[in-house]
Amino acid sequence: MTATLRRYLAPGTGPGAARCELCGERIAEEHGHITDLDTRSILCSCPGCRLLFTRAGAGGGRYRAVPTRYLFAAAFPAGAELLAAAGIPVGLAFFVIHDGAVGAFYPSPGGATHCELPASTTAGGFDADLAAAVGWQLTPEVEGLLVHTTRDGQSGYLLPIDACYRLVGELRLHWRGFDGGTQARQRLAAFLADARRRAGSPDGRVGARDG
Repeated sequence: MTATLRRYLAPGTGPGAARCELCGERIAEEHGHITDLDTRSILCSCPGCRLLFTRAGAGGGRYRAVPTRYLFAAAFPAGAELLAAAGIPVGLAFFVIHDGAVGAFYPSPGGATHCELPASTTAGGFDADLAAAVGWQLTPEVEGLLVHTTRDGQSGYLLPIDACYRLVGELRLHWRGFDGGTQARQRLAAFLADARRRAGSPDGRVGARDG
């Protein structure tokens, strides 16, 4: 289990218990995050510390504030191709750009399972395909492209990276049996509904929010 995933499974993080991991200030249960690019970990942050790292290159480039942007595409035909290219056996995964390479992860009983994409899948090509498909550009390290395929079609979500790991953590906690079980499916449905709401498109229209 990664340190990032442990953060979302750790006990004792209720209201008033969390603190900013940079300055130590108490923070609310719903708080912002900063990515440590050296360790690829996510840090809880107060609004003031998060603001310091919203500009590219701030803090020597080691830390970057996780955005609050949510985008949703009800139709995302490239989803199945991405899942197949990574050899992912389920219809749900998220893709992240790290150090110029594209990483693929899907939820499982053990947490986020990493899959290698073909060497031909470059970050530049990935971005170009994403822009051509839905007009999005993924921010490296701090945003993820979540792909969800079902019998009814394929949808895409651009999410903050902390939201991607939060989903993985929630599914791990409620996973039962081979396919996750009823509780895990209900958690997934609730998470995706909330993501659509944050994107401003609860009825399935393409929308955006960047707060």
